[in-house]
Amino acid sequence: MLAILLIFVAATASAVTGLQKEQPALSPVQSIGARTGYTNEYTNETTRALVLYYTDAKESPGSVYQAGTPHPHYTRRSGNIYSFLFHPGVPEKLYFVNANENKIYLTALTGTGYSAEQVVYTHPTYVRDIAFALDEAGDPHLYFSEATGAGANGMIYRLEGNGTATPFYEVRLSDVGGSWAGDFAFDTEGNLYLSSGNRIPASIYRIRSGTGAVETVYTDNAEPIKGLIVQDGHIYYANWRDTIYDLNLTDGRKTDIYTDPYRTWLSDVGFRRALSADEVPRAGTYDRTRLGDFTRTMTRAAIHR
Repeated sequence: MLAILLIFVAATASAVTGLQKEQPALSPVQSIGARTGYTNEYTNETTRALVLYYTDAKESPGSVYQAGTPHPHYTRRSGNIYSFLFHPGVPEKLYFVNANENKIYLTALTGTGYSAEQVVYTHPTYVRDIAFALDEAGDPHLYFSEATGAGANGMIYRLEGNGTATPFYEVRLSDVGGSWAGDFAFDTEGNLYLSSGNRIPASIYRIRSGTGAVETVYTDNAEPIKGLIVQDGHIYYANWRDTIYDLNLTDGRKTDIYTDPYRTWLSDVGFRRALSADEVPRAGTYDRTRLGDFTRTMTRAAIHR
């Protein structure tokens, strides 16, 4: 039984640290209170407790919500939030992007609340989605995407430790039905997942590590498929409306797990807890991008300390 419960896990030395230069000093985190959850009755597998978070791209200022609680977990002073994630080793750190801006932002939960936003990186064009993953050497990196929908092929980049970005994977529109909004995720086996975004029919695609073949995992003829995360053989995703789904990769079964009737453009989902190195998603190799083909110069953002 998979139950969404309030969990609070402190980061440990064995957890992924990553991007050390960007980590603000963190005070002990305070409890954020009890909450109402849901139960998935459709599976008998034993799974750890998870805490579901989500965002609504339409809201300005944007917020990240914790499922089952009446108040936002985090709200910006201004600007939207289209995509977000919690650091897998330091879950007090929250990263997010506005999809119509070229910046990646960071804020951190301390004993007095969330810190002021910092700009982690500035890209030459819009940043659509973000994800954390380990590279082949086991080092953690922040990955991000740029996409123009049906205008041109998209690109996923890897943010390096020196503040520059390296092209990682080119998303060809011919592989994903002619349009891609930039949503992507990795699993622990190094497989890459793409969702087609705010269009119908919508699909989730998978590129298995070590190959260049793109396969369709799931297609929905009724609703869009936006931001997604892969965990324990399940894909959790937002439908660009008011509902979050759980897609079981074993049997292809889709289950409605959470609905927020007050939201209208749910665009991304995530979980917040410290992960061991074995639990962190991994970026694989996909026989696609020749880095020498891309000559765009990346810029480094000033980091506020």
